[in-house]
Amino acid sequence: MRRAAVSLRNAARERGLDVKVGTGTRGQLQIFRDGTKVFDYREAGNLPPTAELLKLVTS
Repeated sequence: MRRAAVSLRNAARERGLDVKVGTGTRGQLQIFRDGTKVFDYREAGNLPPTAELLKLVTS
């Protein structure tokens, strides 16, 4: 999950977005936008490509 989070962070920063990546328990990836959770790996059950995750934080 850490690799996916870092990839998302880097892609977001390339677009001028200020994002932070933190570590959690193994298999945990949650994405928040303006304090609202927009993605949770455990709820989704799969990890979409970085481009799809990026849409969640930019739309």
